Amino acid sequence: MDGMRQTVILKEEKEVYSPRTYVDLKADFAFKRMFGQPDGQSVLVAFLNALLGADAETKITSASILNTDLEREHEGDKKAVLDLLARTNRGDLAHVEIQVTGNPHLAKRQLYYWSRIYAKQMEKGRPYSDLRRTISILISNVDVLPQTQRYHSVFGLYERQEHFPLTDVIELHVIELQKLLKRAAKSEADPWTEPEIRWLLLLGAVQGGEVQTKLMEKLEAIAMSGDIELLEAFGRWEDMSRDPKVWAKYEMWHKAMMDDAAYKAEMELLLAERASLKSETETLKSETETLKSETESLKSEAESLKSETESLKSEAESLKTENEQMHARLLEMGRTLLLNGMDASEVARLTGLSPEEL
Repeated sequence: MDGMRQTVILKEEKEVYSPRTYVDLKADFAFKRMFGQPDGQSVLVAFLNALLGADAETKITSASILNTDLEREHEGDKKAVLDLLARTNRGDLAHVEIQVTGNPHLAKRQLYYWSRIYAKQMEKGRPYSDLRRTISILISNVDVLPQTQRYHSVFGLYERQEHFPLTDVIELHVIELQKLLKRAAKSEADPWTEPEIRWLLLLGAVQGGEVQTKLMEKLEAIAMSGDIELLEAFGRWEDMSRDPKVWAKYEMWHKAMMDDAAYKAEMELLLAERASLKSETETLKSETETLKSETESLKSEAESLKSETESLKSEAESLKTENEQMHARLLEMGRTLLLNGMDASEVARLTGLSPEEL
């Protein structure tokens, strides 16, 4: 692969690229150029067989590329453009979609695409028996299914209790590249023994515009050791990576991805700040309610103390009046005793009054 040692010069940008620079195959146009061209049927067939785990009985031997535009059947329908759609020699429809950035509705979108492809087969006058198995494969560069650590999940229509399939015409694959890359980094996924792993790692060999050198070298070694289709894929990849027009398009795509990532990061930051402010507002609101409650409690206590003070004051006035009345009665009694001839000192002792008061 001597061509890989050459530099690529973009006439439009006047930039020189290193010999080990490749376009990211996750770019939709690059993916289509690799797998969606009539002259690359052998690469597509090998790719699909690897992803579908085909055995001798189910092995795909040929595949024809179909129109990827899902035109509107009704005025209000949403137009969809697929990354890749092919019909196999068995008559099955295979749809492959590449997703680079996160989207919370990927599962619903995948099911929508599957339904459009499946329904498109039916034409007036044709029996339902003509409807063929439709396979939708989502390859995502971001995690989609937090419920599992598996990088390849397969879904169908199954009975809930006994888990037997209703039909085999629906088959949905979700492949998460980052989970595979982490496993490969830990030597838990071997591209030498598993064709699926080597083809998926080919898609993950460029991350953020940077070629993963060690991974690339391993895949090249596998290709040179006898994987003819993978070797052909490397040749196609090299050719498009040396094409100035492809590079110009790739640079625009990469910039758009970077801008999108920056925008999403900024939005996430703004949303986080908004959530933080909302939390602080709720906390302040809660603290205000607490202070209000404490103020009401203190006010109630103050009213209670005021009421107790008034009660004590009233009791004091009452005691004062009783004391004055008692003093008057004692004074009257003392004077009466004096008039009856009792000694003044004895009267003072009995009444508790001083001689001066008597």
